[in-house]
Amino acid sequence: MTGPRKLYRRLDDWARGLSRLRYALLTGVVVTASVLSVGVLLDATTTVQAVTMGVTMAALYYAFDMNADEA
Repeated sequence: MTGPRKLYRRLDDWARGLSRLRYALLTGVVVTASVLSVGVLLDATTTVQAVTMGVTMAALYYAFDMNADEA
């Protein structure tokens, strides 16, 4: 299980190295893609909801700086 664990650590380190804006945008894109894919699986129209959720999450992550180191 060291393979998936190493991959996770590398992705986590990469994401934590992103700037505040890039981290928020990445979060928004991931959320939008996730909601759209669930909508496709459920055969529902979720375009507006997906974009709204993605923009909201990006704004919240930028405003509250969720990627900041706790010191």
